[in-house]
Order: sequence, then C-alpha cells, then structure tokens
Amino acid sequence: MRLFNIPALILVTSVVMVSGCSITQSVDPVHETQISNVCVQKNAKVMMGEFEPEVRRQIEAKGIRTSTYSGNRPYNCRHSLEYTANWQWDLAMYLSFAELRVYEDSQLAGKAVYDARRGGGRMDKFGTTAAKIEPLIDELFDSVEVVSAGHVPSKPSVAPVADAPRNTAERLRELQYLHDESLITDAEYEKMKQEILKDI
Repeated sequence: MRLFNIPALILVTSVVMVSGCSITQSVDPVHETQISNVCVQKNAKVMMGEFEPEVRRQIEAKGIRTSTYSGNRPYNCRHSLEYTANWQWDLAMYLSFAELRVYEDSQLAGKAVYDARRGGGRMDKFGTTAAKIEPLIDELFDSVEVVSAGHVPSKPSVAPVADAPRNTAERLRELQYLHDESLITDAEYEKMKQEILKDI
C-alpha cells in the first residue's frame, strides 16, 4: 500500500512554500501641491551607491529638480525626500526593501514602500532596482503640479512682506527661499529685502 504520492506531495509542498512568499508595495501619494524642487537627504547606511542617483533621475524625469543634502534639512528646502533601502542575495542581488518619504516643510506629505523581504521562492523579486522603484515614484508624485523655475505659485508659501507680522530673521529666510527657487527676480529680492530691513 502506498502511503504517499510523491509527485502530489512535492506539488503541495511547493504551493505552500510559494503561498507564503509575498512582495508588496504601498503608496500614500503626495497630496495635491505645487513642487519645483525636492531636496534628497543622503543616507550613508544605504550601501548601494546607485540608489540615490536613480531616485533623483526618476524624479527629475517628471520635471522636478532635485538636490542633495546631508544632516539637517536646509531651511530653503520646502520639499524633501528621505529614503532607506536594503538588498539580499539569492542567486543574485535583488532589492528586498525600499521606503521613500516625502516631506513638505517638516510634515510627512507622502510615503512609498516596496517590500520583498518575504519574496522567498518568487522569481519576480529579481530585476533592476530602477524597475522596482519606478512605479512607486510614479504614484508618489502622480497628483503633484510641477512648478518650473521662475513660476510664482498661485498659493505662495509666504504672505506679502507688508502683511507679515513675523520677526525680521524669519522674513529674510523666507525671502531668500523665494529667491533661491527663482520665484522672484534679483530686483524684487533687493526691493523686498530693503522693505524688511526698514522695519528694524
């Protein structure tokens, strides 16, 4: 009497193993907003040197300028992106986890996660890192209105100087941000700067 049907046992075992394998991705898109530049924070713990340049390339392909920084976010970076990523080895290196977080000022504005840490026997865990993060970045910035340099947003991030009851240092920082982002001309910058300094 046969106690086991070997082919059937192998099939059942394979199904159980594969069913326990999963690759997930989730995206909370950046809310409808205007973006001209995204500052990307360098993460020294991410050992794959091409990850951050690839993230920047894909964001710039959408018409959004990027720059990088280390440490604390520069005051003139209204929109910033922080990331983490890991790779694993299984016949070849593959991206096992990536998380991208976009901030507007200091508030989380959007988040995307790719997770293949339980990818196990799935062959679609292999592939280029660029191909894995492309759909994340597409969806993350899908609702964003790209603002070109020199374009003044319809809803400025700062109030007109005459209406601003803030302290002088804060007003000067915000004015510098507008100038750095090419949202005002050199002449407008100098004129508004003198108006602020007159209040001292």
